[in-house]
Amino acid sequence: MEKVRYEEMLPHEIVARREAFPAAFIGLGGLEWHGEHLAVGNDALKAEKLCELAAARSGGFAFPTLWYGEPRVTGLMEVNHDQEGGIRGHMGFTSEKLSASYFGKTGEEQIAFYQELLFHVLVQMNTLEMKAVCLLCGHYPIHGWANPVAERFNAQFKDTKVFAGIEFHYPSETPDVGGDHAAKWETSYLWYLRPDCVDMSVYLNRADESLVGVGGIDPRKEASIEVGRKACNLIVEGMKRKAEQLIAEVNTALA
Repeated sequence: MEKVRYEEMLPHEIVARREAFPAAFIGLGGLEWHGEHLAVGNDALKAEKLCELAAARSGGFAFPTLWYGEPRVTGLMEVNHDQEGGIRGHMGFTSEKLSASYFGKTGEEQIAFYQELLFHVLVQMNTLEMKAVCLLCGHYPIHGWANPVAERFNAQFKDTKVFAGIEFHYPSETPDVGGDHAAKWETSYLWYLRPDCVDMSVYLNRADESLVGVGGIDPRKEASIEVGRKACNLIVEGMKRKAEQLIAEVNTALA
């Protein structure tokens, strides 16, 4: 079976693959409530698998997914979208842990830390001689934090170019790819990519109940593996095209 994970490759395998297609695909995510039916690691899990598929299709590398470092006090369902306490109740969380500065740093300071971490990761990609880096922001708020980092990096480096996007930013505009929170789209993605992390049976005989922490089209009605397969194929192809574009830009700049 073809290796695509950089950390699993031997030196000669890395050199040969890098000479052919020097592109890094890196998933960004975290741990967050995604309904009763999806794994809490949904964001990173879908990004990780999509990066592996993009690496396999393009000939590039899937680098280790970044799970940690994002703020836990903002841009999070159990913090910003749980006024009635349904998520905290299901998870058994205590509200005292959700203070805006529970380890001495404000939300803004935590975002700044995460951005420096991302910049450091991008510099590492440059030292590993990757010409293209595609960041896949599985957790949507991360895009707002990562995009300025990509712009800052691109302004400083000529021999590596970066694009930061959510899954629906990679393919050409199409109704077959969309975004939500644990609803039709995210459920379909993970159902196709990691079916072991989806369990729709938790909603048996609960078709009319309100869903806790789900935003978008009811996944009980419109999510499916087939919807996920079709969308993910378009996303992966879009990631491949973006990497090709970035490599071409670097080659032109260095010519």
